[in-house]
Amino acid sequence: MPSLRNSRRLTRAARRIAADLIARALVSNGFRPQHHTTFPLANGTYGDHEGPALSLLVLGDSIAASVGTSTVEETLGAQCAATLSHATSRPVRLQVLARPGTTTGFMKHQLRKALRHPHPAGVALIIVGGNDVVAGTPLRLAAKKLAHHVAQLRQAGWHVLVGTCWDVGHVPAVRHWLRTPLSRRSRRLEHLQTTAVRRAGAVAIPLRDPRHSTQPDLFAADRIHPSAHGHALHLQAIATALTSTRTTR
Repeated sequence: MPSLRNSRRLTRAARRIAADLIARALVSNGFRPQHHTTFPLANGTYGDHEGPALSLLVLGDSIAASVGTSTVEETLGAQCAATLSHATSRPVRLQVLARPGTTTGFMKHQLRKALRHPHPAGVALIIVGGNDVVAGTPLRLAAKKLAHHVAQLRQAGWHVLVGTCWDVGHVPAVRHWLRTPLSRRSRRLEHLQTTAVRRAGAVAIPLRDPRHSTQPDLFAADRIHPSAHGHALHLQAIATALTSTRTTR
């Protein structure tokens, strides 16, 4: 099947070119890769309730890691842990394995650590996908890998929540000519993620919000990552799923 192989090569080449163009456009607009980005470490136990602690695991990319916040209290992980503790009347033990720059495929390294977790399974929150949109990852492949991650966690006893891909085209640092294609890819991945994770037994939570395009204060000074206000907006979307969690582990 020479023609099919050639077509696949051209498709892969096109994706590499597109990803390179996006990266060059972001860099020329002031963005720098966040390989060494620091963010508040929110790991710990939350809530003053008595009894066995409930585990909360946060996996994924820079949004899950809360890049853009300056204090532990502002982080998405800490806010989710406090919300879950209040909803369940139990202390919550938080472990954040999320790291900036993570794609869905690269999240497998976080999964290995999570599955070696010494504490009983509880609630796992995954937020990933934005880097797949920018890097030109095949979206169906990203959704398939996400479903695989969810299935692994479910088999280990975790109740899984997935914050689906937000609209990368709304990021202020993105040049105007990239906004439409990135928005299209974001919405496509959001749809694929929602279908895939629901089939795998997780709860899909949409994080895309039109306010991202109209309220600059939802982004941090780097004009890439959510600010403390932006993470609080994500918490609003996640809180309902968290507070409906009824785990007895």
